[in-house]
Amino acid sequence: MVSRMADYVQIGVSMTTGQAEHIQALAERQGTSISETIRNLLNIALPFAEHGHRLNFARLLTILEFSSLALDTLVAKLAPEDSDRLLDLAVDHLKKFHAAQG
Repeated sequence: MVSRMADYVQIGVSMTTGQAEHIQALAERQGTSISETIRNLLNIALPFAEHGHRLNFARLLTILEFSSLALDTLVAKLAPEDSDRLLDLAVDHLKKFHAAQG
């Protein structure tokens, strides 16, 4: 849900030149403003921090890859006739629910 401008509070945030360049590039790729991009990043990371979690991307990606490989192995062994169809459905869902905007 997009908030109205009146719902926003201006705060001063300083960052390195490199961080600002990365955010600007991400905003351009996503077709959003820098402010919206930062809000989106906060919406992803803040709940983790509020619950005392640190974002460990290497661990997160390892868990995702392990889960994917384990599930793929199980499906290939237990229902090989469904393997390709399930992969096609997963790609369709990826495009529908997680595709980059623009």
